[in-house]
Amino acid sequence: LKLQFLYFIAHKATEIIKMFKTALALGLAATAMAQTPAPTDPCSVLTHNVGSCQLGQQLVDLNTMTTCKNYICSNLMSIYAIAHGADKSKKLAGQSYGCQIEDWDGTGVGDVICMPNSGGGGGGGSSGGMSGGAIFLIILFVGFAVYLAGGIVYMAKVKGESGINMIPHIEFWKDLPNLMKDGAFFIKNKVTGGGYSSV
Repeated sequence: LKLQFLYFIAHKATEIIKMFKTALALGLAATAMAQTPAPTDPCSVLTHNVGSCQLGQQLVDLNTMTTCKNYICSNLMSIYAIAHGADKSKKLAGQSYGCQIEDWDGTGVGDVICMPNSGGGGGGGSSGGMSGGAIFLIILFVGFAVYLAGGIVYMAKVKGESGINMIPHIEFWKDLPNLMKDGAFFIKNKVTGGGYSSV
């Protein structure tokens, strides 16, 4: 009977470890899918807006505007549009004006050419890998599974315990709800200014 119970516990511990491995693999796969690859054409991230750039965007620099002027004229602007980037002394005139970058006195409304912030994409996504919080949680859960499985095996093999007593530090785990309740009352009393009432 003891051997069957040990086999059962070892089997469950193995299942827990497999579950965490699967969760880790799924987390990595989801992170990889969420990342958008860098566009092959640097001009394809540019947008043409009326008035100002959107959240997560900045005005395009003059070098990028010069490099991408044909793309901007043919894909973003109307043929009569006039737009500027970060350098407001230069304007990009639309196709009907020859798609040229010219000096500009800055008068008039003018549209803007925008690009994602240099801090990494317009959508605010991360630039690589999993977040620190996700890594911490994975390490925490895998560590707890190893602690539990290793503790059960140790308590059964070395200490000769059986049943619920095989769980490592069982008295702590039994008392944890009461400890949490005491901690919550302590914090509540500190915040509200209350104290312990005399008995």
